[in-house]
Amino acid sequence: MNENTGKTKKELRKEILKQRTALEAEKVAETSAEICHMIQALNMYEDAEDLCLYMPIRNEVDLEILREAAWRDGKRVWLPKVFGERMEFHFFGPESSLEEGAYGILEPEAGEVLEPGEATLVVMPGAVFSKSHDRIGYGGGYYDRYLSEHPQCRTMAVCHDLQIVEELPAEEHDIRPDAIVSEERILL
Repeated sequence: MNENTGKTKKELRKEILKQRTALEAEKVAETSAEICHMIQALNMYEDAEDLCLYMPIRNEVDLEILREAAWRDGKRVWLPKVFGERMEFHFFGPESSLEEGAYGILEPEAGEVLEPGEATLVVMPGAVFSKSHDRIGYGGGYYDRYLSEHPQCRTMAVCHDLQIVEELPAEEHDIRPDAIVSEERILL
């Protein structure tokens, strides 16, 4: 019997985020480093020319190590910037600055906007994931909307292993990432 059967997306999101919030900073840093190194070994990373990352909040996986590796590897890094209901990715280089944006999340200053292609890899956060790649985000639908408009992008979700459950209630508009990477496993 699946312990998540009968729980709503909202209930699952709240329960799993509570567990993630309880993680100690040292554990988050350790897990984040492991995940960044695991991603660098994947063909999805190797094949990407444009890498869309995010700035972490509330114990999300921190992708700083991956961002620095991408710069060293000659990849272009992009970070999300939110405008009302819309999200787009803006260029973020080693000399770029960040400013507080929507929801108190650091965003790049306005600059070059990504024109995504087949060599674009979007690495996204989320609240809860299933082994079959279903995803519960934070309820804003920003990644779902962006990725439905840009289906050519490759997608990867990153999370702490405690955020992966057996199955989730999924809806048709929910974008299922091509891969999910935690410190314990890679789901392709």
